[in-house]
Amino acid sequence: ATSSPPSTPTPTPTAVYKPADASGPAQNVPVPVLPEVAKTETKEGAEAFAKYWFSVLSYAYETGDTEHLSALSGPDCVFCNGLVDNIETAWSDGKWISGGRIETPAVTADAPAGEPTRVTLQVIQKELVIHNPDGSAYQEATAGTNSGSQATATFDGTGWTISKLSLIR
Repeated sequence: ATSSPPSTPTPTPTAVYKPADASGPAQNVPVPVLPEVAKTETKEGAEAFAKYWFSVLSYAYETGDTEHLSALSGPDCVFCNGLVDNIETAWSDGKWISGGRIETPAVTADAPAGEPTRVTLQVIQKELVIHNPDGSAYQEATAGTNSGSQATATFDGTGWTISKLSLIR
């Protein structure tokens, strides 16, 4: 009796991230993962959550998926809701966004006794282009920015939300 050699497992292809460009929307965009520390009602938890919130915002720009961003934003956060509306409009009628990726290299939380937690962030966003269905630019590109933001983070026992967001001018 002869035996056949053991079969070598074939590696499964991993989906490769491809950023958006004029030829089409981004593909296989990594979904942000909430860090464990961001689940705690601590200064470090607020900082980690605010960084996570901005990574979800960046994901929404790249994918047009604003569902998670909305869930992490308080209903009265006017600036947050405006971002969601703008992203949904930019992705409507077959359009998509290229660029717009966000980084938050500096984050500091301040939690004065008896007051909501304030998180100050440096927010760097790459140039952003909205594309028509044919790939042409819908409007002039939005220049990249390097600005400060102030977020009010609220912990309700089950997790954080951003209840207020503003630019530092």
